[in-house]
Amino acid sequence: MSRTPFMMLAAAALLWPAPAPAPRAAEGLAFRAVRYYRADANKTLVKAFVQVPYEMLTASGSGPDAVMTYQFTARVVDASGMSLLSEPLSWRTRVPATMKDPRAFGLEQWQFAVDPGKYRIEVTVQDSVSLKELKAGIDVEGYAAMPEASDLLLSPSMRPVTAADSVPGPGEMRLGGTLVAPAALLRITPLRPAAYYVLEAYTNSQQDVAGTMDVSIVDGAGKSLLKTAPTPVRVGPGGAILKGQVNLDGLPQGAYTMQVTVGLGGRTTQRTANFEMAGLEVFEKSADIIEFAQRTDEGYFGAMSEAQLDSAQAPLIYVANSRELNTYKSLSVDAKRRFLIEFWKKRDQDKSTTINEERERFYGAIAYANETFRVGRGKQELGWRTDRGRIYAKLGAPDETLRRNQQGLAPPYEVWRYTRGRARYYVFADRTMIGAYNLIQTNDLNENRNPGWREIITAQGVADVGRFLGEDFFREGGSSLSPLN
Repeated sequence: MSRTPFMMLAAAALLWPAPAPAPRAAEGLAFRAVRYYRADANKTLVKAFVQVPYEMLTASGSGPDAVMTYQFTARVVDASGMSLLSEPLSWRTRVPATMKDPRAFGLEQWQFAVDPGKYRIEVTVQDSVSLKELKAGIDVEGYAAMPEASDLLLSPSMRPVTAADSVPGPGEMRLGGTLVAPAALLRITPLRPAAYYVLEAYTNSQQDVAGTMDVSIVDGAGKSLLKTAPTPVRVGPGGAILKGQVNLDGLPQGAYTMQVTVGLGGRTTQRTANFEMAGLEVFEKSADIIEFAQRTDEGYFGAMSEAQLDSAQAPLIYVANSRELNTYKSLSVDAKRRFLIEFWKKRDQDKSTTINEERERFYGAIAYANETFRVGRGKQELGWRTDRGRIYAKLGAPDETLRRNQQGLAPPYEVWRYTRGRARYYVFADRTMIGAYNLIQTNDLNENRNPGWREIITAQGVADVGRFLGEDFFREGGSSLSPLN
């Protein structure tokens, strides 16, 4: 992916017409699937988003310990009705009862890859107390060939990845150099009228392709209310992430469609997504309640089932002290929850805030590793369990990275360099050719090295790595960098 243009478009001075009627998302499940093309495997990556209205839930218990629980289930079937999964995806989500509000919802998200063809995604949300169910389904089609662009994703917020801010926060995902808060149905308000958008553009060209991108806002009757001037964009070999922001201050309450038009190489492609402008009565109360509750240690772990608590505990092997996790498996569900709360409270470096920044950083790194470093065909290994995922979880994003595709007898390899604190470097090689990068060389004595790493990436690769790190690995004794304890 090449650099990612970011458009800033203002519409505050426009006179908006009467609004179109707005459907209430809380009456059902807002459900959206966004498709991306992955040329290396000729597959379509589908990211699915479901907004669950908390208004449908019934609390169990009373007082500050009252919670609401629902079971989320998803299945994917092909055109013949055959399930793509051996069993449906299913998990239980708990939220504090204080989060019940007509305007509050939770976002469930997951992803999967499909071959070319037609598929249907069906989801069910069942309240664990009342057993009330909400169901929804949508059809998706796997790309038969490389499209001009992915589907369009709308978001209430985006921010660029920086050296100091590279880990997705709660509910965020990373797309290239951007951290995105996805939405199944974007709802903006007069107090937060910015609508962000992002899509991937693809090209077979081996050179940069220049083009343009513009945005239109269309009402429920199909009338165009706003069309921005075309903005120049550039897509590098393979593709690029295109993104932008439209300020819709003054847009009346109602339901609308955003249409993004991309022109590249003489071809014009349009992608659309629906959104709502809410009234002033919505404000941001529900979002503020959810964000506050989930960002405290109690709220973060209080919303988890036992399986989710176990998933949160598993990667703590990277940061826990010796024998600190020995008793966890024998604990009750409530005791496991309290264990995790206390575990992270001890590591909270700034107790003047309600947010535990260290916990957010760690689990954000785990989420990023799972999405970025997952490997294997069929049943896949979780990204945090891989060598790259482990280093990312412990140290965060590297300060400098060298990436090389297969060259001659040398497999693809990567070099990560950390310059903050003690100088560290890590060399990974993908000898499987399916993305399973293993650590083969490092100056970190807490990690294992492969004595034959020079033979793995060949002399040419060793020289390449040495130039990147400023080291001569052909000298007797190897690198002049001192090993780390």
